[in-house]
Amino acid sequence: MSLPKLDTVTGALLIGTWLSSLFYTVEVIQLARYFKRFKNDGWMLKLFVSLLFGIDTVSMVGNYIGVYLYTITHAYDSAYLLNQNWPIPLYLFATGLVAASVQLFLIIRYWRLTRNLFTTPILFLLVLVAFGGAYWSGITIAIFPAFADRAKVRIPAATWLISEAIADVCIAAALIWEFRKARTVFTDTKSILNRLVALTIQSGGAGAAIALSSLIAFLCNNESNVPAGIAYCLGRVYILTMLANLNLRQSGRNGSSRATPSLQKTHGARSTERGMESEGVEHYGGIHVHRTVHIEDFSQVECAK
Repeated sequence: MSLPKLDTVTGALLIGTWLSSLFYTVEVIQLARYFKRFKNDGWMLKLFVSLLFGIDTVSMVGNYIGVYLYTITHAYDSAYLLNQNWPIPLYLFATGLVAASVQLFLIIRYWRLTRNLFTTPILFLLVLVAFGGAYWSGITIAIFPAFADRAKVRIPAATWLISEAIADVCIAAALIWEFRKARTVFTDTKSILNRLVALTIQSGGAGAAIALSSLIAFLCNNESNVPAGIAYCLGRVYILTMLANLNLRQSGRNGSSRATPSLQKTHGARSTERGMESEGVEHYGGIHVHRTVHIEDFSQVECAK
């Protein structure tokens, strides 16, 4: 049996691991920065970050093992090269879990920022569909590993990648909308809000672009590892999105997150001027977002009594 064309089998995975390694290096730097600057963050958040980094590391090691098996151990084994072996389903399972976790992390932040009962469930549903598509794809490949059976994974892969891209874009759009509204209120913190908007666009756009590129490569040639090579970077992008959001906060001397002095001044002035208001505070990216509830005029209250 003749060997398949190795550019789209082993070459695609090799290049994918090179690019993924660059992202992983940045990921390690961002992780070290987070634990150094925010030592007083809650243990649950630290555990969450550590677990996701551990899962992503397992996925990264699996990618390296997969490339080694393809290029060294089974370099001339045509039967092995014509199959998608266990590292491919492993990366699908790990990437699906990491992506869903980071997206839910952003959705929870959006919920705390807005308490929006309409948009939040829609975003959650999109994440759930993407997570199911990733695991559906991994299970299908594990059962039918041959490239000749690649058509069987067309629907699961399309479901995963399309819903992943839509979820990224929708989460980014929802956050940007809220940041733009907040920017018109907190004029003293425009620079922070502008950075949050830019970061949200970059992170959401990067995830969506990689997912759609992988889908296009799959639809153009479903008997190659080019889609897998492109998607190798997806898990790293999601971890970087989460760490960038966390590291954008400002830290005090004790390593805990705090608001900027200008916004603390704004909050103090508002509290002084509005004695008849009850203000709720939410934290996002080093800023305080205030939700104000107006209480009736005192004269009306006296009449009611």
